Amino acid sequence: MKFLSIIIFSLFSVLQFQTENYYIIKIKGKIYNESSGKLLKQGDAIKFDDKLKFTQKEAIALVISDSRGRFTLRYPERPEESVGALTVFVKNALTTSQLNNLSTRSLASGGSVNHLDTYLGNKTFNVIGNELQINLSKKHYTVNKENKIVARYELNNQKHLAELSTENQTIILSRSKFELPDNDVFVLKKVNLYQLYVPTGKKKLIASAGIRFIDEKQLEKEFLIIIEKFNKGEMSKAKLNALLLGYFNDFYGKTDDLKLNKYTAKLIRACP
Repeated sequence: MKFLSIIIFSLFSVLQFQTENYYIIKIKGKIYNESSGKLLKQGDAIKFDDKLKFTQKEAIALVISDSRGRFTLRYPERPEESVGALTVFVKNALTTSQLNNLSTRSLASGGSVNHLDTYLGNKTFNVIGNELQINLSKKHYTVNKENKIVARYELNNQKHLAELSTENQTIILSRSKFELPDNDVFVLKKVNLYQLYVPTGKKKLIASAGIRFIDEKQLEKEFLIIIEKFNKGEMSKAKLNALLLGYFNDFYGKTDDLKLNKYTAKLIRACP
């Protein structure tokens, strides 16, 4: 009886996967759906047995299923799963996205930053919109007319220096300070932050990371697709918010946790 139950459950699971929709939230590169005869685009629904052709092996998409959570859609590393040149079934291109837990301490306190290197991380830190203000701990950082926080970075093959600190114990990461365009996503691959003692010109490296500025309107479109697919009265606002936070962490990475949480919660409240 137990063996029969396992078989029935397995058959039910396979049937569910085959009939389930997988919604395209974001795409990098071009992926062609041979089953529909169209390039995949944001908001499209695909099926488990749809046949996809990757125009570049590095193309990637983030998808969310009706009930199974987040997946990454990429060309499989195992060539035996392919059905032709860069062509593969959806079921063989899906990999599970793991939830990256947010820092509950930073979400709870919203206080000043003690260690910029930990806060920014050592890879790419994301700024949602055109700027982010960061409050610095007075215990760990001295910010005044004689002690400033500056950034060294490279843009268009030229080295630049930007002052980030203000007079109220904060630094501002902004497109204007880095002389960047206002629209679309823009990435500075490496930004070195220094504590500068102005009278002597002596400086100390305190953090180093890439900085990505994300177009807020584009991010909102991605979040609204997720909300639209799941906001049907069956998922609590808390779980829906966690889904959005997990999506951001999976696809973008590190950011200011408190600001992201407030941003996603506001979008959810605004939806019917």
